[in-house]
Amino acid sequence: MNALKVEDIELDMLLEAIYRYRGDDFRGFDRLMLIEKFNVLMQQNAIKTYSALQDSILHDNAQWDALLRSLLLSPFAMFGEPQRLRFLRNQLSPWLRSHSHTRIWIADCSSIEEVYALVILLHEEQVYEKAAIYVTGANEMLIREMAATGFPAGKLTEYEKNYVQSGGEGRFADYFYEKNGNLILIDHLQKNLVWSQFSLITDTSFNEFELISCRRVLAHFGVALRHRALRLFAASLTPLGMLDADLARHQDIRTNITWHYQAISDEYGLYRYHP
Repeated sequence: MNALKVEDIELDMLLEAIYRYRGDDFRGFDRLMLIEKFNVLMQQNAIKTYSALQDSILHDNAQWDALLRSLLLSPFAMFGEPQRLRFLRNQLSPWLRSHSHTRIWIADCSSIEEVYALVILLHEEQVYEKAAIYVTGANEMLIREMAATGFPAGKLTEYEKNYVQSGGEGRFADYFYEKNGNLILIDHLQKNLVWSQFSLITDTSFNEFELISCRRVLAHFGVALRHRALRLFAASLTPLGMLDADLARHQDIRTNITWHYQAISDEYGLYRYHP
């Protein structure tokens, strides 16, 4: 039998085993992305086949934990896209200020940095106090860990430079307190955060939002899952609500889905929903 065909079968069996035993569903994720992530873990642990990897992650919790983090977490620098965030400040402020109360959804959050950056931005634009911010992730353990851990204190100087470039005008360090070598957002700026498990793959709309942010996971999804997520966001946005997501890179979305959305900026990934 062709070796490539055997690998395809093994990969299908691996994804099915993960779903049935661990409960995490990666079967609709982008195939090339999965292969890249799996191969890195296999090389690190001298594992030769997907079948051997399946045996490893089903019986070794440490191996499973490493793979789960690789697939669901995408660490990136806080305020690491300063020009985009400066643009976001200018666009979000008038829209959110026009509401007496705002609901915001950070969907499939992949790093604490994206939460902290948005909270600080909303605080400085004087809209945080009237906002409820829902932060969701596909895996409950990882989302709770993210909420409690913060980011390494050694990153402060790098992040502060990004913050200033993005238009920040406060004293960056004042937004955090240190715990066990990490910096955690001060309690006052965590009071409006609601952390919970939510699957873009299986769950349905749970509220109506003025802003939805989903910056990373769409690039990991296969075509069918990307379309499902965009339909879910459309069902969850208020009329003229904003979607903060990088849609421009996905031709399938631009062709079949973006009729729901009018681009405010393709370059910076900001769209307005039109029912």
